[in-house]
Amino acid sequence: MLVIRLLRPVLRATHWTPLAVAAALTLLMISAVDAGAALGWGTALTLLRMTAVLLGAAAAFTVSDAMDADTGATPVPRRARQGLRCALGALGAGLTWAAACAIAVARLRAGDELRVPGMAVEAAVCVAVGLLSASVAARLHPGRVAGLAGTGGLLAAVSVSLVARGPYWPWPYPQEDNWEEVHHGWLAALVVAVALLGPACGDLRSRIRRPVRRGRCGRGRPAPRW
Repeated sequence: MLVIRLLRPVLRATHWTPLAVAAALTLLMISAVDAGAALGWGTALTLLRMTAVLLGAAAAFTVSDAMDADTGATPVPRRARQGLRCALGALGAGLTWAAACAIAVARLRAGDELRVPGMAVEAAVCVAVGLLSASVAARLHPGRVAGLAGTGGLLAAVSVSLVARGPYWPWPYPQEDNWEEVHHGWLAALVVAVALLGPACGDLRSRIRRPVRRGRCGRGRPAPRW
C-alpha cells in the first residue's frame, strides 16, 4: 500500500531524461548497426555488453533527489523512497536491455546463437553497480552529482575488469570453456551489489554537531553545553 502511494510522486520527481536518452540510443544502435543484414554473434555480443554499461550509467541518475537533504524528517523512511527509485531505474534499464536483446537475437545469422542468461546477469550487475555507486554518493551529495558519481563508479569498475587478465577474465566469449564458472562469479557479484543497496538507501545520519560553549557565566557557574 505504501509503495502504491509513493509511486506517483516518485515517478514525477525522478530524473528520467538520461535513462530515456540511453534507451533510445540502445534500441537505435542495436537496430541500425549493419541495417538490412544479419548480425554475427560477435557483433551482437559486443553491442549488448556496451548497452548494458550505457543503461547502468543512465539508471544511476534515477537515484538522485535534489530534496533529499531537506526531507529527512518525513513520514516515509528514506529507505522506502530510495529503494523505490532504484527499483524503477532497474526496471526501466532491464526492460530496455531485454528489448535490445530480443532484437539482436532476431537479427542473428542462421546458426549463430547467444548465451542470453549469462549475458543478462552481466547486464544486471552493470545496472546494480551504477545504482549502488549513485546511492552511496547520494548520502553525501544530493542531486545530480550522485548520478555522475554512479556513472563514474560503474565506468571505473568496468575499466578495471577490462584490463584484468587470467583464466577468469570477466568478459569471456560464449564458446570458451570457462563461461559457466565466470558467470557464477557474475551472479555472486549481483547478490553482493543488491545486498549493499539496502544500507546505501537507508536513512541519513545527522552530521551536524552543536557548538559547545566553554567558559563561565553568571556567578562562577559553567556555561551550559548544547
